[in-house]
Amino acid sequence: MGENNQEGRFTWRLVAEESELGEVAGSLQSESVVGLDTETFWDFSAGRMRLALVQIAPPEGDVIVVDVLATGVEPLRPLLESREIKMVAHNARFDEAVLREAGVQADGLIDTLRLSRMALTLGSHSLASLVEHLFGLPLDKSLQRANWRRRPLTRAQIEYAALDARMALLVYEELRRLLGEQGRLEVALHAAELTPRSASEPGKPRKKRTVQIPEIVLTPEEKRVVATLKKWRLARANAGRVPAYMICPDRTLEHLARARPATLEALASIYGMGESKIKNFGEELLQALRDATI
Repeated sequence: MGENNQEGRFTWRLVAEESELGEVAGSLQSESVVGLDTETFWDFSAGRMRLALVQIAPPEGDVIVVDVLATGVEPLRPLLESREIKMVAHNARFDEAVLREAGVQADGLIDTLRLSRMALTLGSHSLASLVEHLFGLPLDKSLQRANWRRRPLTRAQIEYAALDARMALLVYEELRRLLGEQGRLEVALHAAELTPRSASEPGKPRKKRTVQIPEIVLTPEEKRVVATLKKWRLARANAGRVPAYMICPDRTLEHLARARPATLEALASIYGMGESKIKNFGEELLQALRDATI
């Protein structure tokens, strides 16, 4: 069933029935650009991420929050796989990966994280940091680690999920303006548009996922985070009596310092972080990262 809410500057609509979702998804087909976000949970029994919500923010009207555990993802396929609609998401490779895991090969994704790194020089390019820098607004991320598998969802969870999709679209529009003023918009948009990765063919072993990381120079603050993470890595390597590189390579630490994941699900988008490492020391690594960024 659908639900509406209005508070402040945006509205949301929860869609939890498959019959309703088809109609809603069809109404979005005329949009040229939308904000996109996903919420996931780690299924320890299956050893993989599961998609819980898909949030879609058109330029006008309600942010659509889809409970895919109730509706399934199939009614969203025409929208998400359309080449006519640009979908902007922050750290879009993560969203592309979780949608692909759910059987959808999302097309037209534009990564605002990549755009931000081209447009701005910041200590952190997290969505919360961008919203505060660009609009002077705090973005509460305390629900990022919420249980997205549990039903019913709380009102606060739905509003949190909807707001992230709306903010991704607002950030995109502002970064476009800044890059246009810098005369780099066309190049930046080309670099920020993701090329969909092929889904695994049925019956064939799934290939190990790799993450393409832009070659950029670390900021002084990011270098400090990496140095702190190296101390954690060394301590864990010594405890396990293994070389430090077997815990994770420097490139992983650098990606962590830039992306600042806050959940086990988000770790899956980090270079070198496979399912086994996430299961074995994912929580410990997230705590080390939080300690490094205090």
